[in-house]
Amino acid sequence: MADAGFIATTCNKTHNAKCVAVLTANPDSADASTVSDLAGVALDLAVAAASDAGALINDRSSRYGGGAPEGEALRACSGAYFDAANDLDIDAHDSLGSGDYAAASRLVSGASGAADTCDAAFAAAKVSSVMVDVDQKMKDRCGVARDLINLLIKFPPSDN
Repeated sequence: MADAGFIATTCNKTHNAKCVAVLTANPDSADASTVSDLAGVALDLAVAAASDAGALINDRSSRYGGGAPEGEALRACSGAYFDAANDLDIDAHDSLGSGDYAAASRLVSGASGAADTCDAAFAAAKVSSVMVDVDQKMKDRCGVARDLINLLIKFPPSDN
């Protein structure tokens, strides 16, 4: 069972200031006993962030009529978050499970880019983003997942 000390010690190795907060907010972290387990929990949190963003985008899209700049920006966000959710849920999970940590890390980093794509879409539309909090959550969760996966590259599971 992961305790707060294990999570804090592991997160310290990542130098990610959001790591402890992200992991301790999820009860599944308590079941983790290895860095690999924590990386899996963090990846699940990133998948959830991308999926939640998709649902929120659908909800917010209904508020804007056809051709509204916010609606156009949300369409760009929708595509980016859809791709990110698939990349995380399918490919990154498979890579992490098979021990291909470098591929998993690349996939998580790429999925984090959905938030940047969404930010850019609102900037290009010259309207205030209605996705700021969601985009930040995605960046935070992907950052924690990536950093924990990167620990597995530095310290393979037999060493952690």
